[in-house]
Amino acid sequence: MKQLIISNIPIELEKKRIKNMYLRILPPDGRVHISAPVKMSEEEIKRFVTSKLDWIELQQRKIGERHTHQKLEFVSGDEIYVWGIKFNLIITETNTRQTIGFEGENLILYVKKGSTTEQKSRFMEGWYKKALQQEIPTLISKWESIIGVMSNSWNIRDMKTRWGVCNIRSKNICLNLQLAKKPPKCLEYVVVHELVHLLERSHNSVFKGYMDQFLPQWRTIKKELNGME
Repeated sequence: MKQLIISNIPIELEKKRIKNMYLRILPPDGRVHISAPVKMSEEEIKRFVTSKLDWIELQQRKIGERHTHQKLEFVSGDEIYVWGIKFNLIITETNTRQTIGFEGENLILYVKKGSTTEQKSRFMEGWYKKALQQEIPTLISKWESIIGVMSNSWNIRDMKTRWGVCNIRSKNICLNLQLAKKPPKCLEYVVVHELVHLLERSHNSVFKGYMDQFLPQWRTIKKELNGME
């Protein structure tokens, strides 16, 4: 099996006695595998992959987010992530207000007696949102100054297929709630990515050139964000 590198994406190429070419994105790490006819040229294969780059990246994000969007039962023993660190969840009932505490490798969720799974989930999501709200303003201010752009507003939303969105017209940036589960550098990468869209709308060579200029290690961070390391 041969490996090709196209737009910094490793591609597994397998030649078979088949009539058509097949492209698959494989879990758990988002590997890209192509089965192609024996006589098909590499140039033709490269052109095909290049035309599918946006789709490939979307599928890799979806695979990476399966882990991030884990459905917890919110019982003691669940594994839960905060800023890229895995904690063991411990549920403790309390008569006082709900809160969260950390003890070594444990995240202790203090909840009112009789709290449902949905109520625990909503509380945890609120906590994640507050954690992001503490970090985002500083990051946006820092990178607006470096990149030389200005956003008008930002918000947080739980998104299934995107880590961030930049509305070019309104200059509003929307960031995924799930970023609170990822390492801090991933949040910073997404902030930079969305701000760069204020310079260049598309994910073309100009956009990538800006990313190389402002955040040279962005490709490595992107792979970690999408669960491919």
